[in-house]
Amino acid sequence: MSDANTYDIEGKQYPRMTRVIDIISKPEFYRWYAKNGYEKCESIKTDRAAFGTRVHQEIQNILENKDVWYDNEEMRVSLALFKDWKEEHKLEPVALELTLHNDLLGIAGTCDYVGKIDDRLMLLDWKTSKQVYDTHKLQVAGYTYMYEQATGKELDGCGIIAIRDGKIREKYLDRLEINALLPVLLAASIAYRWKFRYKWEQTTVPFNYLQQLLYANEYLKE
Repeated sequence: MSDANTYDIEGKQYPRMTRVIDIISKPEFYRWYAKNGYEKCESIKTDRAAFGTRVHQEIQNILENKDVWYDNEEMRVSLALFKDWKEEHKLEPVALELTLHNDLLGIAGTCDYVGKIDDRLMLLDWKTSKQVYDTHKLQVAGYTYMYEQATGKELDGCGIIAIRDGKIREKYLDRLEINALLPVLLAASIAYRWKFRYKWEQTTVPFNYLQQLLYANEYLKE
């Protein structure tokens, strides 16, 4: 059964992409916690996570031509911005909220959007953060690899679309950057499984650590 940490797919348990990426240290968040205090930061995180979940759902409604509901000014502004951005870039969805998994990476996750943007076939992820973080790039690079391996279709690239404070920030990754990020994601997956080895040992898919390291090393040589 899938839970907050795993996806259960075809009888196998895969760590969630977001959990794997969380293994990577984030000094900027430690400084934020130190400055503002644990309880205040946890409260803000909970509120922003709930807002982000709502934005994701309403964006999906927009793309599926369904009714959209908002109950505060930030939500109204964010969705209005997205609607204008969608028309400007001529979005044509192929798949929304698509669950992906891959045995080589040993990870599963759900990508927000696969489809056309400015007549290019791209994978996109929606964010409500103030900026695009390196971990966001790892996430979409991993989803791109998973999608291409699962479908046999090559994408033109991937990107992160961050909506916050009345602005849309866009960051796109080309093939070179995607390939450069995959070894980092593989390393994070290995570190995650090492840290939780007792938890995953009997339940997860087989994972050959040496194979993964050699695979990553070949990418780093390119």
